[in-house]
Amino acid sequence: MAILTVNGTDFEGKCNFRFSKLADKKYSKKKDDADPDNGFDTVFNGLMQFDNDALVAFWDCALDYDPKNKPKVAEIEVALEERFEEDGDTEAAFKEAYEAIDESSFFKKKVQKYWKNIELMKDFGKNDEEREMNKKSYLFMQEAKKEIEA
Repeated sequence: MAILTVNGTDFEGKCNFRFSKLADKKYSKKKDDADPDNGFDTVFNGLMQFDNDALVAFWDCALDYDPKNKPKVAEIEVALEERFEEDGDTEAAFKEAYEAIDESSFFKKKVQKYWKNIELMKDFGKNDEEREMNKKSYLFMQEAKKEIEA
């Protein structure tokens, strides 16, 4: 369970429709309808790369279930900075957010499909150069997964 303390109040992060819709609306890097990227991928990839902006995006989306009481992004950033200071590192906060997505029933199939697609990537490509590049990307993602799940 992902918990963030903002201004002395504990908020539980939730992976649900509002999370998914806000991620797509606010954090997708999709340029056109043919582009497979979506907000979920942006947040999930960013968490695995320990990208602070992705952690803020996770909490922005995970707290969207209660819009009337939802902290502002600036408040989320301050709360995360306070947590980093308290923990002495950022790692625990990233792992907690990653686990919330990875273990959620809402995103279960999406996460499984994500890793299946990563697995398919290792042998995919039109030529040797593209296959080699995809293999490197695959290995990078596997290493990132090991690191965040450790």
